[in-house]
Amino acid sequence: MTQIPDGIHIRQAEPADYDSVEKMHYPSWRQSYAGILAPHVLDMFGRQNWSDDEYIHRLDRPGWSMWLAEADGQLIGMSIFGPEPGNPDHLEIDALYVAVENQRQGVGSALLDHALRSQPADDIVLWCTENNYRARRFYESKGFKLDGRAFTWTLIPGVIEVPQVGYTLYRSARQAEVPRATPCF
Repeated sequence: MTQIPDGIHIRQAEPADYDSVEKMHYPSWRQSYAGILAPHVLDMFGRQNWSDDEYIHRLDRPGWSMWLAEADGQLIGMSIFGPEPGNPDHLEIDALYVAVENQRQGVGSALLDHALRSQPADDIVLWCTENNYRARRFYESKGFKLDGRAFTWTLIPGVIEVPQVGYTLYRSARQAEVPRATPCF
């Protein structure tokens, strides 16, 4: 497990935090999808969409929560996780984003470790954009393995489709293939 970097505090988010979260999350999300989605497509997802719709939708699932990393009173990272809908014995990481200026400083590792410790799950699963090689390297460095799952995130059918690949961090004694639900995007 990663040591939480000095001066960083991790706490559970509340709805009153959502506006601050989207101000940090949106630029980081745009950076993650730059080169994968065209700029005009990225523009379709305005900041307000996150705080008014996406967070509420994602956190409406039983057992799901958002956690924040803060330093010196500033929000520098967030994660969303909870029981996998198709297999509640597994933990699913839905989102993990760090402010652009705070990346590669251990914040993402601290948020991921917090998620792994917080729920007694057999295995941990997540979806990653196939061409987001930076994120894929991060998860692979933490022991996640490609698990053979795949789906296409369809923004506009036949026009804007983003291939996703599944990863699992195996913690259970068996590493059997278990059918899983399609993610909630």
